[in-house]
Amino acid sequence: MGFDDRDYSQEESWAASAQPDNVVTKWFVILTVIVFAMGALTVSGAAGSSIVFESLALKAIDVMHGQVWRLFTFAISHHPNDIFGIVFSLLIIWQIGSQLERMYGSNEMLVFYPAMALFVGAVFTAWGFIVPLAMPLGGSAFIALGVLTLYATHYPRMEVYILPLISVQLRFLVAIYALFGLYPALRIVQAGGGVIGLAYASPVLSVVFSLAYRHFHWHLAAITGIFNLSRWKRAWRNRVARSRLRVYNPTMEVDKLDTKVDAILIKIHEQGSESLTEEERAILVKASERAKNRIS
Repeated sequence: MGFDDRDYSQEESWAASAQPDNVVTKWFVILTVIVFAMGALTVSGAAGSSIVFESLALKAIDVMHGQVWRLFTFAISHHPNDIFGIVFSLLIIWQIGSQLERMYGSNEMLVFYPAMALFVGAVFTAWGFIVPLAMPLGGSAFIALGVLTLYATHYPRMEVYILPLISVQLRFLVAIYALFGLYPALRIVQAGGGVIGLAYASPVLSVVFSLAYRHFHWHLAAITGIFNLSRWKRAWRNRVARSRLRVYNPTMEVDKLDTKVDAILIKIHEQGSESLTEEERAILVKASERAKNRIS
């Protein structure tokens, strides 16, 4: 393994090119907290259901009926009773997501988060075509797992303290966190839910997404160029300008003049020179001058 492949070498090179901003991660955390607070204020009923959570969480049947925003909003929608889950997830996103944003840039992370949500949400919705899914899916735990996985691909042997005196390598922490993500699915399977439980293992797909992102070197920020109006306007103006451009071709002009002269000579032969119009006489004069210039 060469020097450039070692973890400490990568850390130094990335730090040199680090960007000072983490605005996307900051606003993701703020928006999640705001939605959680709104959900807590709209709790009703003995079951503790929330209007906000019910409107934003991922329900496969509702997505099939056109509520496609749920494929994204479920990532910022925690159940009001999931206080530990939101605190733990947002701490990881703030710490690790901010580091990734400094490495990859804000534009990339602006697409990375929604793309991961769409991938996980689409898989969960696909399960809805196979089996009925009664419980909704919500929370940013899979985002936390995804950013943790991506960071671990850069620094797999980094030591992380999970307790004051106990540390674990980052790659093993990802595995432990993934097992916690599988826990709800395993409970459903254990209760006799069968393949329904596998649908609720979808958050672990964020690991697959992050590994694929790193392996194939995806550049998701390039997608934003499709929606750049100024770029489309500039391309349209260039196309119009090219359509109006006329390139002078002297050979084409000579061929046209020769064709007109031939037609005039035929007319003179058939009807005499008196039948020529002023325009036709001017063409003959022009052809004569061209012939003189060619000879000279």
